[in-house]
Amino acid sequence: MNKIGNKYSISSLTNEKIKIINSLSQRKYRKQLNLFVAEGIRLCKEALDKNWEIKYLLYDKDKAEDELVIKLIDQVISRGGDALEVTFNILSKISHKENAQNVLGVIEQQWSNLPKKINKETWVALECIRDPGNLGTIFRTMDAVGAKGCFLIDECTDPFSYEAVRASMGAIFNLNIISIKSKKFIEWRKEGLFTLIGTSLNNATDYRKTHWSLPFILLMGNEQRGLSDQLIAECDQLIKIPMLGSSDSLNLAVSTAVALYESIRKNPI
Repeated sequence: MNKIGNKYSISSLTNEKIKIINSLSQRKYRKQLNLFVAEGIRLCKEALDKNWEIKYLLYDKDKAEDELVIKLIDQVISRGGDALEVTFNILSKISHKENAQNVLGVIEQQWSNLPKKINKETWVALECIRDPGNLGTIFRTMDAVGAKGCFLIDECTDPFSYEAVRASMGAIFNLNIISIKSKKFIEWRKEGLFTLIGTSLNNATDYRKTHWSLPFILLMGNEQRGLSDQLIAECDQLIKIPMLGSSDSLNLAVSTAVALYESIRKNPI
């Protein structure tokens, strides 16, 4: 028999559940508890639609009669999560924003296993990416082009941070996310029948002249340093984006988007 959740009314910031949820602003507690925070009705609904489990649904007590909120509460409770009616002050505290959303979900993290093989799919691999806003934006672009998932190689920023989840606009619920060390990625890469396309300023081809045949993995490097030499050496193709003005580089999320949409142009739906 499926577990049914409960409904609680909380008005104190010192409540034990609230203190636990508030700790999720820090990466170490997100990792320990395997939880993260997503804000807004749309993101919470999308999480449920994609079978991500909401452990706690917090909602503003002044919006308790809203039809969309009521429906969301019923869904969460029926799937074993708890609904917490709270003050707007509590929502603001947890979201760390003055203009907090009326609904906030505390969701179980989902990490994917390394796939045995990649079929006719688009994947992205990111090495040591640091900016959560970039990561969330890349997730959003990946979802838009129908990419399957993302490899986070070595020490990347947390995909479940507040900033990354916000920037993804729900795309995080539609992707396979894999955390992997570069050594393991290289070992796995040698067994795969796909093209590894990396970015580099040296010995690279204009991205518009590149073969984007599926399946492929687009490999992007750190915002400041770019790709490491060891991963560049593993690439089948190296690409670059022409710079016609004074700037010598594009933002990482922008570069990823430019490359992914070129792949769509070469592989029309």
